[in-house]
Amino acid sequence: MLKLQEIRGVHIELTTKCNARCPMCMRNYRGVDYNSGYPDAELTLEDIQHILTPNILKTIDYVNFNGNLGDFSLAKDGVEIVQYLVSHDITVGINTNGSLRPKSWWQKLASSKVTIGFALDGLADTHAVYRQDTDWHKIIENARAYIAAGGRAIWRFAPFDHNRHQEVECKKLAKKMGFINFENIYDGRDSGPVYTRTGEFSHWLGPAGNPPPIKDMLQSHITWYDSKTVKISKDTATLNLRCRHKMAKEIYLAADGTVYPCCYLGFYPHSMNHPGNQELAPLVAENNALEYPLEHCLEWFEKVEESWNQPSIRDGRTFQCVNTCNQT
Repeated sequence: MLKLQEIRGVHIELTTKCNARCPMCMRNYRGVDYNSGYPDAELTLEDIQHILTPNILKTIDYVNFNGNLGDFSLAKDGVEIVQYLVSHDITVGINTNGSLRPKSWWQKLASSKVTIGFALDGLADTHAVYRQDTDWHKIIENARAYIAAGGRAIWRFAPFDHNRHQEVECKKLAKKMGFINFENIYDGRDSGPVYTRTGEFSHWLGPAGNPPPIKDMLQSHITWYDSKTVKISKDTATLNLRCRHKMAKEIYLAADGTVYPCCYLGFYPHSMNHPGNQELAPLVAENNALEYPLEHCLEWFEKVEESWNQPSIRDGRTFQCVNTCNQT
């Protein structure tokens, strides 16, 4: 595994807080209020300065803010943290739903060293079908203010059956507004039923069908996540891993200060009910950078690589490494 002096990028989840209720997010289950064990946590400016000292930042090229659970705009010290990093010549990337904060807040983030990706899944009539509880008009307003202040913005579009017909129009609007790029997000978001916070059926993502009762869906979800014998097609006798941590020379810093090789392994394994925790949790040791030096927090990464020598997930291979990075 990589040593501290070899790290070139840091992926940070600044907060676990989020205003949205996206059906495929770990924060909820298909829209239903459901916490499978994640903590409420947030990194402050003081925390970031403690972990990413000026000396460490000398060898870092970029920082990317993109949470597994939370949205950057909910972080109390988000602007100040970005300004601290930029003052040390760090290139900063931010992905956000962009639906909160006044326009003036977004204007403060404008810098030649900062690029913000705004999640805009369609136009006003389709965007919130997936990005529930966000306001398309507010996002557009904030993006306009940020771009007008000199900010670099990317329109990030997750295609679904309900919004694909608007992609061309979205691209035209993005160009007109001054977005520097338009990106399609293909990251495994799938179709299925969406429920209200209390478990009543709301709508479908993708082809409509007969929605099962949420209690049956949730029980199946929990049973599968708890299974220690999860079988996936990529769990083969011979691994061909393209480890993203090694390839990108990047580490993942979670909102509670814990450090992981990548965001796929960064789901708070000692508390969150997530596939792979059964294999990962025993490997994690002294990885909180608020308590230990950052270099020390990387030492347990070697155990992850050693787990790849196990014959299967059942025997201790890390689930997410196989599921995400096995090329066979």
